[in-house]
Amino acid sequence: MSAKSSSTIVLGGHKHRYLDTGDSSKPMLLLLHGISCSLDFFEQTIPLLSRSFRVLAFDLLGFGGSAKPKKAPYSLNLYSSLIIEFLAKTRNNENEKTFAVGHSMGGKYLLSTALLYPDSFDKLVLSNTDGFIEQPGWVRGISLPGIKQVLKKVFSSKLVSSKVFNTAFHNPKRVNNVSYKKNLAVSRDKDAIETVMALNRNHKQLDFSKTGLRQQLDRLDIPVLILWGDHDLYISPSIARIVHNEIPGSELYIFKNCGHSPMLEYPESFSNKVVRFLLNDEQ
Repeated sequence: MSAKSSSTIVLGGHKHRYLDTGDSSKPMLLLLHGISCSLDFFEQTIPLLSRSFRVLAFDLLGFGGSAKPKKAPYSLNLYSSLIIEFLAKTRNNENEKTFAVGHSMGGKYLLSTALLYPDSFDKLVLSNTDGFIEQPGWVRGISLPGIKQVLKKVFSSKLVSSKVFNTAFHNPKRVNNVSYKKNLAVSRDKDAIETVMALNRNHKQLDFSKTGLRQQLDRLDIPVLILWGDHDLYISPSIARIVHNEIPGSELYIFKNCGHSPMLEYPESFSNKVVRFLLNDEQ
């Protein structure tokens, strides 16, 4: 998969890069990436998943090839509305079965969408999902105007960005070299780093607990699979148990010798887990 295979769609008045591949007669599967990433984070799994689904993915507002408005009112409500608009514009029909996979930040946005817009999804897969840890005060502090310009240069530098990116994997050498280089370049994008800082400043509107959505998880009445890596250094595997306990009837699987990004470290195993869970009542 390459940028040439992607298209552009307008959501919320902003251009978004997206991908639509696979058999259109098969169930729809939406993929949502995490922070400082793009849909390319799933590129090793998309060919595998497209055997069983019509696969769609888009770069979230502020990241990848999508628009990066500096003064957008970033919030869980905003991202959820963009996801719903994307589904409305790409669905073949209203009754089409719709599944979704969200990684890290993308997992939090999927949960928010499922709660704010009930009946939007038939099943969810959450990989190393965000939303269940408190953001430290210093993280918000580094996004203040007097500091952010310096840090933007630091985090976009090759040395620092490589070290931070490597932390996403238990063993970076397991990752396809082309995918590794492509996604590292995406993480170094200075405008996307600006978006991360804007998200930090808007933390109250993006916090799963402070918005009250986490307290509504008992309303979630769709099957959910939680995937994690046992060596996740971004979001501790201990959080996986918390997520599992808070989401009614959810299933949990933890990959061994894996970090924050199983879709890149173990693309075949990751894809197999997703397919079996989503289609287990249709095979």
